[in-house]
Amino acid sequence: MSTEHEPVVLDLAPPPREQVGPFLLLGLEKDAGPDEVEANWAKRLIWARKKQFRLALEDVNWAREIINQPEHRVRADAVSLNADTVDGMLRRLRKRFGAEENCPIGWHAVDVEKTHDEAFSVGTLPDPAEIRANLTMPRLPDGLPAASRLLESYVDAPLDPWALRLTPDS
Repeated sequence: MSTEHEPVVLDLAPPPREQVGPFLLLGLEKDAGPDEVEANWAKRLIWARKKQFRLALEDVNWAREIINQPEHRVRADAVSLNADTVDGMLRRLRKRFGAEENCPIGWHAVDVEKTHDEAFSVGTLPDPAEIRANLTMPRLPDGLPAASRLLESYVDAPLDPWALRLTPDS
């Protein structure tokens, strides 16, 4: 058995198409023209038919319809996961600082998962006798003598929550 821990890969359901947005579904910038929309739609349609793309044909067609309708396009622009703004600020910054689309990624993720032992360490459990010794009885009014007896019976009882009884023993 290997001492190294293998990462756990979860196959999660993709977010709904309305959340992803038509721009990301078709791989478009937010200011894409009609020719670019049609070209990317055709490419994604072929990929979906060949099962090279994890989206349904309905989602690809939905994205094209939304982008081709101006009032729906504005709404999709505001609520989609595409982080670029309408004026393309992120795209302009990417070009300005030389991070073109074909350049290699220059960073690595530093999110390292904890091992099972680190993630689920229980720590030390206190001694029940020590807890019982440190319990102090609250001051009760003199007019409630039965409450004092009831509290004493709870303090003397074992610290097992399943053995706790709501009525005092006779």
